[in-house]
Amino acid sequence: MQEPVKRAIKVNIILVAVAALAFAAMRKFSFSAGLLVGAGWSTANFLFTISLLEIALLRKPKGKLLLLLLIKFPVLYLLGFLILFFKVFPALSLLLGLSSILLVLGVFTIWPKLNKCNTNCPT
Repeated sequence: MQEPVKRAIKVNIILVAVAALAFAAMRKFSFSAGLLVGAGWSTANFLFTISLLEIALLRKPKGKLLLLLLIKFPVLYLLGFLILFFKVFPALSLLLGLSSILLVLGVFTIWPKLNKCNTNCPT
């Protein structure tokens, strides 16, 4: 896995943990738990997808392919369905948790490009 992806996952875990603690401090425990569950599910899904893409595109050894496919599709998606079906957590908290990894990855990929100079920059 590439270093920017590892760094983005670490930052995402820290940001979600801080936000969950802030909501828990405001006594919104269900919202806090939903944020953690959504972020955890999304991060796990992202990591499984990255692993599958590395095997497929980078021609890495296919030893773990069947295991990854069996965990990602039936288990992880069934778990996601059950999380949504039982409506234990507020939908907004799940949505924020699910989108947190995408937000952090977007910032990590766009931010370095903003600091680079165009061809007409003074030297």
